[in-house]
Amino acid sequence: MSFTHRHKVGFADVDPAGIVFYPRYFEMINATIEDWFRSIGYGFDQMIMQDGFGVPTATIQVDFKAPSRLDDLVELELQLVRLGRSSIGLQINIQCEGELRAVVQQSLVFIRMEGNKPVRIPDSLRAGIERSMEDS
Repeated sequence: MSFTHRHKVGFADVDPAGIVFYPRYFEMINATIEDWFRSIGYGFDQMIMQDGFGVPTATIQVDFKAPSRLDDLVELELQLVRLGRSSIGLQINIQCEGELRAVVQQSLVFIRMEGNKPVRIPDSLRAGIERSMEDS
């Protein structure tokens, strides 16, 4: 499964050295995940605001390979690497014009917002995730 989100690096994304300030990558990663959920029919508006679920990050590891700079168009390619009972494992490769900029390994846990406890991924969402895996 693969899903791609594009982000044009803006002035607010870079530090005084002219490269992406690393916390901005985390915002780009979150935007990628949000867009991916929307693409499988379960946007954060419904998930969080209507249904009372969430997908907080349990673990994240980033291996930075090369800097990104102002006006770069970076592509964040999300791949599902694990679909568990109440969690998913993702890999997100960040690249620009074929050059790998960073590799992200991330685990998200599906929770009920009330109580912040992990719960089983609902069958309808699981089916959407599985369909998105088949589409690639």
